[in-house]
Amino acid sequence: MTKVVRLGTPNFDLASRQSGTEFPLDGYDITKVPDETLIELFNTAPLLHDYQGTRIVRLSRTLVLKGGELVRPCEAEIMKLVEAKTSISVPKVHRVLNIKTQDTFFGCHCYFIMDFIEGDIIQDCWEDLSQAQREDVVSQVASIFLALQSAQVPQQPGPVDCQFCKAKGCWFSDIGGGPFRDVTAMEAWFNRKLEICQSFKQAPDTVPLFSFDKLVLTHQDIALRNLILDPKGKVWLIDWGDAGIYPEGFEYAALATRRWTAVLFTDMLFERIPKHPKMEWQLSQIMYALTTGQWID
Repeated sequence: MTKVVRLGTPNFDLASRQSGTEFPLDGYDITKVPDETLIELFNTAPLLHDYQGTRIVRLSRTLVLKGGELVRPCEAEIMKLVEAKTSISVPKVHRVLNIKTQDTFFGCHCYFIMDFIEGDIIQDCWEDLSQAQREDVVSQVASIFLALQSAQVPQQPGPVDCQFCKAKGCWFSDIGGGPFRDVTAMEAWFNRKLEICQSFKQAPDTVPLFSFDKLVLTHQDIALRNLILDPKGKVWLIDWGDAGIYPEGFEYAALATRRWTAVLFTDMLFERIPKHPKMEWQLSQIMYALTTGQWID
């Protein structure tokens, strides 16, 4: 198989994206394939994505297997929750296997099988879309944002259905945060980050303490690279590795922080979704404690 390697972007095998490829589990009932076989295929099946500790291989025309040190069962669980609670287009999870909770940095890791979504990564095709197509894509993403914010979910912060998993994402530093037993514990974690920044003169003393009123489903990484445009024009949201139940303004703040990566897309989206400038500003004031000072207790 021919592997495509590009600096700073995911590696992949050309065969994983070619229509004429015969995949190892074409025609098989995935429920009857042993875990051992699947784990072996994780190392030998056509590579669809390999980047920064996450690997996805193509099992069949309709299924992929995702795994790696950063892949956790809570990712599969929130995808199931989103499918059950919303109308958001998300790959269907079929099976989670080989969960490990020992000697793992972020709490646990696993493999899981989900649907392969046919289509184009919007990051790769955005420049080729017409203005009308771009408007349609952004409108669909705005609907995804609003659906996440309005879904009824338990007010337990952090990753879904995993007592061992740390919170990950841009607001939790490279080493993660938690696990959090409740909202009060999460507030205390963020207020400690603020205290660190103020102690090192990296944030003004006038920044108020964090207080979280409402928790919502949050992806934390809505970006063009995580959106697929299928042949029928439907937008799918993928890569739920940082997702969980978090304060209402976190999604907007994450988008604002990464605006520079897709200025036009982000500005078009901001015209269609609620803004949370106070939360964005508060979070921006603790960046020192989330980066350079992340190891300070």
